[in-house]
Amino acid sequence: MIYLFHGDEEFGKSERIAALKARLGDLGEMNAVTLNGRSVTRAELLHHCDVPPFLGDYRLVIVNDLLTRLEKSKGPEGKQSQTAKEFLNWLAEMIPTIPESTLLVLNESKKIGARNPVLKAVNKLGDGGEVRLFHTPQIKRGELSAWVTKRAREMGIRLDRGVADDLASFIGPDLRLINSELEKLALYAGDRPVTKKDVAVLSPYAREASIFDMVDALGNRRTAQAFRLLAQMRNQGAHPLYLLTMIVRQYRILLKVKDYMSRGMRKDEIASTIKLHPYPTQKAMAQARNYTPAQLESIYDRLLETDVAIKSGRLEANLALDMLVVELARVQ
Repeated sequence: MIYLFHGDEEFGKSERIAALKARLGDLGEMNAVTLNGRSVTRAELLHHCDVPPFLGDYRLVIVNDLLTRLEKSKGPEGKQSQTAKEFLNWLAEMIPTIPESTLLVLNESKKIGARNPVLKAVNKLGDGGEVRLFHTPQIKRGELSAWVTKRAREMGIRLDRGVADDLASFIGPDLRLINSELEKLALYAGDRPVTKKDVAVLSPYAREASIFDMVDALGNRRTAQAFRLLAQMRNQGAHPLYLLTMIVRQYRILLKVKDYMSRGMRKDEIASTIKLHPYPTQKAMAQARNYTPAQLESIYDRLLETDVAIKSGRLEANLALDMLVVELARVQ
Protein backbone atom coordinates (compact mmCIF):
# COMPACT_ATOMS: atom_id res chain seq x y z
CA MET A 1 0.00 0.00 0.00
CA ILE A 2 1.32 3.43 -0.99
CA TYR A 3 0.31 6.64 0.80
CA LEU A 4 0.99 10.22 -0.30
CA PHE A 5 0.16 12.68 2.48
CA HIS A 6 0.81 16.30 1.55
CA GLY A 7 -0.03 19.78 2.81
CA ASP A 8 0.80 22.05 5.75
CA GLU A 9 -1.53 20.54 8.40
CA GLU A 10 0.87 18.45 10.46
CA PHE A 11 -1.56 17.21 13.09
CA GLY A 12 -3.80 15.31 10.67
CA LYS A 13 -0.82 13.71 8.99
CA SER A 14 0.75 12.66 12.28
CA GLU A 15 -2.54 11.09 13.38
CA ARG A 16 -2.81 9.13 10.14
CA ILE A 17 0.79 7.92 10.36
CA ALA A 18 0.30 6.94 14.00
CA ALA A 19 -2.64 4.78 12.92
CA LEU A 20 -0.44 3.04 10.35
CA LYS A 21 2.24 2.41 12.99
CA ALA A 22 -0.41 0.87 15.22
CA ARG A 23 -1.09 -1.72 12.50
CA LEU A 24 2.42 -3.08 13.03
CA GLY A 25 1.55 -4.24 16.52
CA ASP A 26 4.22 -5.16 19.06
CA LEU A 27 6.93 -5.33 16.39
CA GLY A 28 6.44 -1.73 15.33
CA GLU A 29 9.92 -0.58 16.33
CA MET A 30 11.56 -3.33 14.25
CA ASN A 31 9.32 -2.91 11.23
CA ALA A 32 9.28 0.88 10.83
CA VAL A 33 11.88 3.22 9.39
CA THR A 34 11.83 6.97 8.71
CA LEU A 35 13.99 8.38 5.90
CA ASN A 36 15.05 11.96 5.24
CA GLY A 37 13.68 12.68 1.79
CA ARG A 38 15.97 15.69 1.39
CA SER A 39 18.99 13.41 1.17
CA VAL A 40 17.77 9.86 0.48
CA THR A 41 19.09 8.18 -2.68
CA ARG A 42 17.30 5.86 -5.08
CA ALA A 43 19.34 2.89 -3.84
CA GLU A 44 18.49 3.60 -0.17
CA LEU A 45 14.80 3.98 -0.90
CA LEU A 46 14.66 0.83 -3.00
CA HIS A 47 16.52 -1.14 -0.35
CA HIS A 48 14.16 -0.15 2.48
CA CYS A 49 11.06 -0.82 0.37
CA ASP A 50 12.30 -4.31 -0.57
CA VAL A 51 13.23 -5.43 2.96
CA PRO A 52 10.63 -7.98 4.19
CA PRO A 53 8.90 -7.44 7.55
CA PHE A 54 10.43 -9.12 10.61
CA LEU A 55 8.00 -11.64 12.13
CA GLY A 56 5.06 -9.52 11.05
CA ASP A 57 2.74 -8.78 8.14
CA TYR A 58 3.91 -5.29 7.24
CA ARG A 59 6.95 -3.02 7.14
CA LEU A 60 6.36 0.75 7.33
CA VAL A 61 8.66 3.06 5.36
CA ILE A 62 8.10 6.80 5.94
CA VAL A 63 9.91 9.25 3.65
CA ASN A 64 9.72 12.92 4.65
CA ASP A 65 9.74 15.66 1.99
CA LEU A 66 11.20 13.71 -0.93
CA LEU A 67 8.73 15.08 -3.49
CA THR A 68 9.01 18.56 -1.97
CA ARG A 69 12.76 18.40 -2.49
CA LEU A 70 12.47 17.17 -6.07
CA GLU A 71 9.83 19.74 -7.04
CA LYS A 72 12.05 22.54 -5.73
CA SER A 73 15.23 21.28 -7.39
CA LYS A 74 16.12 23.76 -10.15
CA GLY A 75 18.63 23.57 -12.97
CA PRO A 76 20.79 26.38 -14.42
CA GLU A 77 17.84 27.83 -16.38
CA GLY A 78 15.54 27.99 -13.36
CA LYS A 79 13.50 24.99 -14.47
CA GLN A 80 13.25 21.65 -12.69
CA SER A 81 16.61 19.90 -12.84
CA GLN A 82 17.06 16.87 -15.06
CA THR A 83 18.23 14.83 -12.07
CA ALA A 84 15.00 15.62 -10.19
CA LYS A 85 12.88 14.70 -13.23
CA GLU A 86 14.68 11.38 -13.58
CA PHE A 87 14.24 10.61 -9.86
CA LEU A 88 10.50 11.39 -10.04
CA ASN A 89 9.97 9.30 -13.15
CA TRP A 90 11.95 6.42 -11.64
CA LEU A 91 9.88 6.55 -8.46
CA ALA A 92 6.62 6.69 -10.42
CA GLU A 93 7.64 3.53 -12.30
CA MET A 94 8.90 1.82 -9.14
CA ILE A 95 5.75 2.40 -7.06
CA PRO A 96 3.60 -0.34 -8.66
CA THR A 97 6.39 -2.88 -8.04
CA ILE A 98 6.70 -2.29 -4.28
CA PRO A 99 5.89 -5.47 -2.30
CA GLU A 100 2.40 -5.66 -0.76
CA SER A 101 4.02 -6.14 2.64
CA THR A 102 5.54 -2.62 2.46
CA LEU A 103 3.51 0.38 3.57
CA LEU A 104 5.27 3.31 1.91
CA VAL A 105 4.33 6.77 3.18
CA LEU A 106 5.48 9.82 1.21
CA ASN A 107 4.99 12.52 3.84
CA GLU A 108 5.23 16.00 2.31
CA SER A 109 5.09 19.31 4.21
CA LYS A 110 3.92 21.19 1.10
CA LYS A 111 1.08 20.68 -1.35
CA ILE A 112 2.27 18.57 -4.30
CA GLY A 113 1.24 19.66 -7.79
CA ALA A 114 -1.45 17.64 -9.55
CA ARG A 115 0.88 17.03 -12.50
CA ASN A 116 3.55 15.37 -10.37
CA PRO A 117 4.19 11.90 -11.90
CA VAL A 118 4.42 10.24 -8.48
CA LEU A 119 1.08 11.65 -7.37
CA LYS A 120 -0.44 10.38 -10.61
CA ALA A 121 1.17 6.96 -10.10
CA VAL A 122 -0.28 6.60 -6.60
CA ASN A 123 -3.74 7.63 -7.82
CA LYS A 124 -3.58 4.96 -10.54
CA LEU A 125 -3.14 2.24 -7.91
CA GLY A 126 -6.82 2.46 -6.97
CA ASP A 127 -7.40 0.68 -3.66
CA GLY A 128 -3.65 0.09 -3.41
CA GLY A 129 -2.87 3.79 -3.00
CA GLU A 130 -4.09 6.80 -1.06
CA VAL A 131 -3.45 10.46 -1.81
CA ARG A 132 -4.66 12.88 0.84
CA LEU A 133 -4.19 16.64 1.14
CA PHE A 134 -3.96 17.93 4.71
CA HIS A 135 -4.65 21.66 4.75
CA THR A 136 -4.56 23.85 7.86
CA PRO A 137 -8.19 24.82 8.45
CA GLN A 138 -9.17 28.45 8.86
CA ILE A 139 -10.87 27.92 12.22
CA LYS A 140 -12.54 30.82 14.00
CA ARG A 141 -11.89 31.17 17.72
CA GLY A 142 -15.30 29.82 18.79
CA GLU A 143 -14.98 26.85 16.44
CA LEU A 144 -11.44 26.19 17.70
CA SER A 145 -12.63 26.10 21.31
CA ALA A 146 -15.24 23.53 20.29
CA TRP A 147 -12.51 21.49 18.57
CA VAL A 148 -10.39 21.57 21.75
CA THR A 149 -13.35 20.39 23.83
CA LYS A 150 -14.12 17.58 21.38
CA ARG A 151 -10.48 16.49 21.16
CA ALA A 152 -10.14 16.43 24.96
CA ARG A 153 -13.28 14.29 25.21
CA GLU A 154 -11.85 11.84 22.65
CA MET A 155 -8.67 11.62 24.74
CA GLY A 156 -10.62 11.05 27.95
CA ILE A 157 -9.52 14.40 29.42
CA ARG A 158 -11.88 16.50 31.55
CA LEU A 159 -11.55 20.28 31.20
CA ASP A 160 -12.81 22.92 33.61
CA ARG A 161 -14.89 25.76 32.22
CA GLY A 162 -12.74 28.17 30.20
CA VAL A 163 -9.77 25.85 29.62
CA ALA A 164 -10.69 25.15 25.99
CA ASP A 165 -11.10 28.90 25.38
CA ASP A 166 -7.68 29.60 26.91
CA LEU A 167 -5.88 26.99 24.81
CA ALA A 168 -7.62 28.18 21.65
CA SER A 169 -6.70 31.80 22.41
CA PHE A 170 -3.11 31.15 23.52
CA ILE A 171 -2.04 28.73 20.79
CA GLY A 172 -4.28 29.49 17.82
CA PRO A 173 -5.18 26.95 15.09
CA ASP A 174 -2.10 24.74 15.46
CA LEU A 175 -3.93 21.48 16.15
CA ARG A 176 -0.76 19.49 16.75
CA LEU A 177 0.45 21.91 19.43
CA ILE A 178 -2.96 21.94 21.10
CA ASN A 179 -2.98 18.13 21.14
CA SER A 180 0.51 18.10 22.68
CA GLU A 181 -0.52 20.60 25.35
CA LEU A 182 -3.61 18.53 26.19
CA GLU A 183 -1.45 15.43 26.70
CA LYS A 184 0.94 17.34 28.96
CA LEU A 185 -1.86 18.92 30.99
CA ALA A 186 -3.61 15.56 31.42
CA LEU A 187 -0.45 14.00 32.86
CA TYR A 188 -0.06 16.94 35.24
CA ALA A 189 -3.69 16.92 36.40
CA GLY A 190 -3.97 13.16 36.84
CA ASP A 191 -7.51 12.04 37.72
CA ARG A 192 -8.91 15.52 38.29
CA PRO A 193 -10.11 17.96 35.59
CA VAL A 194 -7.58 20.30 33.97
CA THR A 195 -7.98 23.83 35.34
CA LYS A 196 -7.20 27.30 34.00
CA LYS A 197 -4.49 27.53 36.67
CA ASP A 198 -2.88 24.36 35.29
CA VAL A 199 -2.72 26.00 31.86
CA ALA A 200 -1.24 29.20 33.29
CA VAL A 201 1.44 27.30 35.23
CA LEU A 202 2.33 24.60 32.72
CA SER A 203 1.84 25.97 29.23
CA PRO A 204 4.57 28.24 27.80
CA TYR A 205 1.97 29.52 25.33
CA ALA A 206 -0.03 30.93 28.23
CA ARG A 207 2.96 32.98 29.33
CA GLU A 208 3.65 34.11 25.78
CA ALA A 209 0.02 35.17 25.49
CA SER A 210 0.29 37.11 28.76
CA ILE A 211 3.40 38.87 27.44
CA PHE A 212 1.54 39.68 24.24
CA ASP A 213 -1.40 41.07 26.21
CA MET A 214 0.95 43.15 28.34
CA VAL A 215 2.70 44.60 25.29
CA ASP A 216 -0.74 45.25 23.78
CA ALA A 217 -1.73 47.13 26.94
CA LEU A 218 1.48 49.16 26.77
CA GLY A 219 0.86 50.00 23.11
CA ASN A 220 -2.59 51.30 24.03
CA ARG A 221 -1.17 53.19 27.03
CA ARG A 222 -3.11 51.08 29.56
CA THR A 223 -0.50 51.14 32.31
CA ALA A 224 -2.68 49.69 35.07
CA GLN A 225 -3.60 46.66 32.95
CA ALA A 226 0.06 46.12 32.04
CA PHE A 227 1.01 46.13 35.73
CA ARG A 228 -1.77 43.66 36.58
CA LEU A 229 -0.51 41.25 33.91
CA LEU A 230 3.07 41.66 35.11
CA ALA A 231 2.01 40.88 38.69
CA GLN A 232 0.02 37.88 37.51
CA MET A 233 3.05 36.38 35.76
CA ARG A 234 5.23 37.03 38.80
CA ASN A 235 2.70 35.26 41.02
CA GLN A 236 2.87 32.27 38.69
CA GLY A 237 6.58 32.02 39.42
CA ALA A 238 8.04 33.60 36.28
CA HIS A 239 11.61 34.84 36.85
CA PRO A 240 12.20 38.56 36.11
CA LEU A 241 14.90 37.79 33.54
CA TYR A 242 12.58 35.33 31.81
CA LEU A 243 9.90 38.04 31.65
CA LEU A 244 12.37 40.56 30.27
CA THR A 245 13.56 38.05 27.68
CA MET A 246 9.98 37.44 26.52
CA ILE A 247 9.26 41.19 26.35
CA VAL A 248 12.41 41.69 24.29
CA ARG A 249 11.36 38.83 22.00
CA GLN A 250 7.92 40.35 21.45
CA TYR A 251 9.28 43.79 20.57
CA ARG A 252 11.87 42.19 18.28
CA ILE A 253 8.99 40.51 16.45
CA LEU A 254 7.16 43.83 16.23
CA LEU A 255 10.25 45.52 14.76
CA LYS A 256 10.50 42.87 12.05
CA VAL A 257 6.77 42.82 11.36
CA LYS A 258 6.62 46.62 11.12
CA ASP A 259 9.51 46.61 8.63
CA TYR A 260 7.97 43.91 6.43
CA MET A 261 4.56 45.58 6.54
CA SER A 262 6.15 48.79 5.25
CA ARG A 263 7.44 46.78 2.29
CA GLY A 264 3.92 45.69 1.43
CA MET A 265 4.35 42.06 2.52
CA ARG A 266 1.25 40.06 3.40
CA LYS A 267 0.64 38.02 6.54
CA ASP A 268 1.69 34.65 5.13
CA GLU A 269 4.85 36.12 3.59
CA ILE A 270 5.81 37.76 6.89
CA ALA A 271 5.06 34.59 8.86
CA SER A 272 7.26 32.53 6.55
CA THR A 273 10.09 35.07 6.65
CA ILE A 274 10.23 35.43 10.45
CA LYS A 275 9.38 31.73 10.98
CA LEU A 276 6.30 32.43 13.09
CA HIS A 277 2.88 30.81 12.85
CA PRO A 278 0.40 32.93 10.81
CA TYR A 279 -1.94 33.26 13.82
CA PRO A 280 0.46 35.15 16.16
CA THR A 281 1.83 36.95 13.09
CA GLN A 282 -1.61 38.40 12.40
CA LYS A 283 -1.89 39.51 16.03
CA ALA A 284 1.60 41.07 15.88
CA MET A 285 0.66 42.98 12.72
CA ALA A 286 -2.30 44.53 14.53
CA GLN A 287 -0.09 45.33 17.50
CA ALA A 288 2.66 46.87 15.38
CA ARG A 289 0.20 49.51 14.15
CA ASN A 290 0.31 51.05 17.65
CA TYR A 291 3.92 52.13 17.07
CA THR A 292 6.04 54.03 14.61
CA PRO A 293 9.36 52.49 13.48
CA ALA A 294 11.22 55.15 15.49
CA GLN A 295 9.26 54.28 18.64
CA LEU A 296 10.02 50.58 18.28
CA GLU A 297 13.72 51.26 17.80
CA SER A 298 13.77 53.50 20.89
CA ILE A 299 11.93 50.85 22.93
CA TYR A 300 14.35 48.16 21.81
CA ASP A 301 17.31 50.28 22.94
CA ARG A 302 15.60 50.81 26.30
CA LEU A 303 15.06 47.05 26.69
CA LEU A 304 18.74 46.39 26.15
CA GLU A 305 19.64 49.06 28.73
CA THR A 306 17.35 47.34 31.27
CA ASP A 307 18.97 43.98 30.55
CA VAL A 308 22.43 45.43 31.19
CA ALA A 309 21.27 47.21 34.36
CA ILE A 310 19.87 43.99 35.83
CA LYS A 311 22.80 41.75 34.88
CA SER A 312 25.39 44.25 36.08
CA GLY A 313 23.60 44.63 39.43
CA ARG A 314 22.86 48.34 39.00
CA LEU A 315 19.13 47.70 39.44
CA GLU A 316 17.16 45.02 41.26
CA ALA A 317 15.35 42.93 38.64
CA ASN A 318 11.72 43.48 39.72
CA LEU A 319 12.28 47.21 40.26
CA ALA A 320 13.86 47.45 36.80
CA LEU A 321 10.84 45.76 35.22
CA ASP A 322 8.42 48.09 37.03
CA MET A 323 10.35 51.15 35.82
CA LEU A 324 10.44 49.70 32.31
CA VAL A 325 6.66 49.20 32.17
CA VAL A 326 6.06 52.81 33.26
CA GLU A 327 8.45 54.11 30.58
CA LEU A 328 7.06 51.92 27.80
CA ALA A 329 3.49 53.00 28.56
CA ARG A 330 4.58 56.64 28.12
CA VAL A 331 6.30 56.20 24.76
CA GLN A 332 5.19 58.97 22.40
